[in-house]
This record gives sequence, C-alpha cells and structure tokens, in this order.
Amino acid sequence: MGGRRKFASASRPPSVWDVDHLRRELETIDVDWRHGEALLTYLAHHPEVTTWADVNWAALKRRVPQKLPAFLEDAFSVRSTRVASRHDSKDGTTTKVVVELRDGAEVEAVVMRHATLRSTRVTCCVSSQVGCAMACSFCATGTMGHRGDLSRGEIVEQVLIARSLEPSTRNVVFMGMGEPLNNYDAVVGACRLLLDSQYLALRAGRVTVSTVGVVERIRQLGEDEPRVGLALSLHAPDQAKREAIMPAARGHRIDRVLDAVDAHVALRLPLIAKGPLIMVEYILLGGCNDSDADAEALGDLLENRFAGRLMVNLIPYNPTPDLPYDRPTEGRARAFQAILTQRGLLCCVRVTMGSDVAGACGQLLKKKRGAVDIEDAAGGGPAARRRPARAVAAPRGASPSPPPSPSRARRERTAAALALVSVGFAVAAAATASMGG
Repeated sequence: MGGRRKFASASRPPSVWDVDHLRRELETIDVDWRHGEALLTYLAHHPEVTTWADVNWAALKRRVPQKLPAFLEDAFSVRSTRVASRHDSKDGTTTKVVVELRDGAEVEAVVMRHATLRSTRVTCCVSSQVGCAMACSFCATGTMGHRGDLSRGEIVEQVLIARSLEPSTRNVVFMGMGEPLNNYDAVVGACRLLLDSQYLALRAGRVTVSTVGVVERIRQLGEDEPRVGLALSLHAPDQAKREAIMPAARGHRIDRVLDAVDAHVALRLPLIAKGPLIMVEYILLGGCNDSDADAEALGDLLENRFAGRLMVNLIPYNPTPDLPYDRPTEGRARAFQAILTQRGLLCCVRVTMGSDVAGACGQLLKKKRGAVDIEDAAGGGPAARRRPARAVAAPRGASPSPPPSPSRARRERTAAALALVSVGFAVAAAATASMGG
C-alpha cells in the first residue's frame, strides 16, 4: 500500500485535529473558523475528553452555533484513534500504548519519564507511518514495507493520549514507526499544532524528528519549521558501510546528508541559544561498525560539523535470532564513546527503559501473539526478513556470520506477527529531551 490508506471500512470519522479538513467543512455550513480554533484549544487543554458527549460546550471561549455540535458529531471524531492496550513498567518510568487507527491498523506510542533533581521530565515517542520503506537491516518495521501514512490528526492524538496519561508531557520525538520526512506534510502540520501556543504549546526545541537522511526534506524542514529539532540516524562512518546496513542510504550520499543537516542547523541557530541542535544516532553492531577505527572515522566525519552543536547517541544492538549482528560488549561501547569524547564530541550511550513491558517496542505484540522475538529499531529486528540482510565488513581478522535462510514456515509466522508490529525508535529519549533545554 502506498501513502494513502483505505478508509472504506473505517469505524470512526476522521480526527477533528485534521485541521485543514475541519476548516473546509466548517466553511460549508458557514461557521467561522474562530469557533474551530476555540474547540481545538479546549480539546488541547482537556486531553481526557475523547467523545463529543464529554465536551463541555459551555466552557469554550466562544459561544457555539446551535448547529455545530450535531454537525461535528456526524463528520468528525474527537478521538479517531483508540488505545488498544496499555503496558506500564514495574519501575513506573515507561508506559507503552498500542494505538488502533480508524482503519484498524496499529502503531505504538511510548511515554517515558526521566527523573531530574528538580522534577520529572516526560517525553512522548510517536509514530508517523504504518510500516516503513527504508528497510534498515536491523529494524523490524522495515520488513513490513510502507503500508500507509498517518494523518496530522492521528499523530497529534498520540500526544493527547500521552497527555491524558501524563499531563506534564513536554517533549515529543518522532522516533516510532516510519520515516517521518517521507510523510512530510502531515508531520510538519502536526509539529505546528504541537508548537502552537494556542493548542499543545510545546516550546521550540521540544519537538524532534528522526530521519535516515532524506536530503531534500531535511533542507525544507529547516526552512519551513526551524523550531523543530532533528535527529540523524547515521549508524556508519562511511558510505559503503551505511549502504550495507541501510539500503535507503544508496539514494543519498553521506556528504550530501551532512551538508543538508548543516543547512538545517544554520537556520535553527538564532532560535536555540544553547545546547545541542542535532542528535546523531549510531547503532553499535558488534564486529561491524564498532571498532576504534570506526570511532576515529566517525570523529573525522563529524569534526567541524553542525556548528559544534551536536550530540552523538550510541545505541548498543540487542541480538536477535537469524540476524547477522551481535551486541558489542559494554567495554567496546565505552571505548567507542571515549574516542569520540576525546575528539571533543558530546557523546552518550543509550540507557534502556521499560524492558519489562517490552519498552523496546515490538516486543509487546510478540508477547501478545506468541511470535518470535522482535526488538525495536535500536535493539534488533525480526527473526525472518523479506530479503537477506547484507553483511557488513567485519574488522580485520574477524569472520562475520552470513545471513541465515529461515524456513518458509518461520517466515509466515513472523509475517503474521509483523502485521501488527510497530517499532518505536524511542532511543535515548532523555538525551533528546535535553536538546530542548
């Protein structure tokens, strides 16, 4: 399926947060858009409201035209999505929800709580697509292909769900299912609603979009909405290794990607006075891209880039059956970090949250379905893939294992599990949150 999903059998009307559609429909009944703005402001401030019956019309800032409530009830949903299931970690730091869209497709949103000396900082990780076309060899979502884009309203509703669970949610990261910049209009539209002081009122820098490197869109995002932060999924220090583990990288040379990010940073510099403006995400695959030489090459690559306003987030891979990758040792990860730190780069190693509730998103549905292990994009992939993963060149003296050939039955079992898997790439959300100050 392409970018558009089929809603012929949808059980609920579209989201009221699809604001362009809402504006057009209000025009057809001669209702001033200011009534639409007043309604959205009310709903943003009352995330617990999920149906029209729950709306306190008298509490809206503007007197509501008599015909409006009945019209809206027929044409729109206060909440077009619904929480299919919720799972909380034992330590209370993580809540993961499976969100059912109105056509029956499912994605995941994750709420993460980070304790600080003064308060608890809450971050919400959202999905932007059903599936993904990028086909990264360590990512479960890539095996699904691209099944459709989420609407602006479906994205915003994930944040409202998070706010209903944690009213103090103040950071949003687009690190769930999908490549956000391949659903550009809906993602930017959602970001603007999240940042609008009239609605969700997040501060500039509190919304971060992760991308594998869609060059044209990176540049456009900096021009269209410089208040939005960027996280670059780099994962390799050179073009050859990057193409081997991330097929989509073949379409964008690494130097062009970094040039586009530089341009993005230049547009954001006047808005954000201090702190990192870019997060560089780097998954550590044992024996593939985690050597000292790789770290030095990464340091060379990032030197004098992004006005020095970057943070490198190292993500140790979690082993998954039938994939040709291993987790690096803790010592190897720390050695890699030390080299980057010595090069003057701000660098952290990912800390896992919510593992007891499959905080590495994708495990939840694995447990539900009894399927093979499925880890998140930062921690692994499915046991069977649509095509063998290309092996990455190992350091000299090492012998990388070739990609296995899983049986047809195993492929079918995994495909059934992946029909509902959504992979939240919620890596180092605490570090991402800190980028906003």
